[in-house]
Amino acid sequence: MHERTSSEANRVVAEKIGRFREIFIPYPRHIEFHSRCDYLRQLGRATRGQAQRGLRVLAPSGSGKTTAALAFVEAVNRELPPKSTDRPVVHVSLSSATTVKRLFSSILRAFGDGFAERGTEETLRQRALTYFGHANTELLIIDEVQHLNFRSGPKSDVTDSLKALLDAGVVPIVFMGTEEAEGMFTRNLQLNGRLLPPCDYDPLRSTVEEERQLFRGYWERLDQEIVSLGLMPEPTGLHHAEVVAALHTVTSGVVGRISRLTEAALDIALRRDARRIELYDLAQATDRWALPLEFTSRNPFKGMQL
Repeated sequence: MHERTSSEANRVVAEKIGRFREIFIPYPRHIEFHSRCDYLRQLGRATRGQAQRGLRVLAPSGSGKTTAALAFVEAVNRELPPKSTDRPVVHVSLSSATTVKRLFSSILRAFGDGFAERGTEETLRQRALTYFGHANTELLIIDEVQHLNFRSGPKSDVTDSLKALLDAGVVPIVFMGTEEAEGMFTRNLQLNGRLLPPCDYDPLRSTVEEERQLFRGYWERLDQEIVSLGLMPEPTGLHHAEVVAALHTVTSGVVGRISRLTEAALDIALRRDARRIELYDLAQATDRWALPLEFTSRNPFKGMQL
């Protein structure tokens, strides 16, 4: 099927994909995560000046952790009075091989510090703590924390620095990352002892009825949102058990990957002027996105007849 690739088509598709990415489905595990973040924030208020607590949130890549975190930040910011300069929740995302010094630089950049790279580790740490105080920060979310999962020296472990940051009594911390970060927590029992019960996102299992229904419900709600936002004139109607099972195969039960796969399918459907996302689009999206990135080893949509 012909897909338009002109500059004008690119503009239209990019605008609609941008709107698609703003969709946030309040799926139960994300709601639980928001509740735990709110509790940690409230606990920090009640224990200001004392050693703070942290929250571990680990999940496979594509689980929607970052989307959920940014949605929480946005929800909190909506409560602020007009023209407020407060930053009640600060979200920082780490790049690969991040040292503790780079962590503090990332925090300073989040506050707009123009000299975030200048100074020793301790100097940057003290400046970050000062920003937290001035901005009335009540929660720090460190995303992609697996990039801190290494020792920075023979006698130095990044987990000791994270423990010290909590002990400073300034701000509680949410540690978000992939399963690769688990060893960072298990090797330091003192850091683990400062954490609330984990809020990890496990993939939804197709063998458990409740989880199978959660998975299906997420897909149906996403389909509805696409039509509600005017991204497609008609819903897919692809809610058959066979399609849901195929979606589970491609995404391994990770709901964030449903959104990623659907985004790729929406791109294809828009370029061929379709009125809805069809099996063809899901099959092509699997070939072009899920298979090359090794999220799946086969394409269950190929040859499917409904």
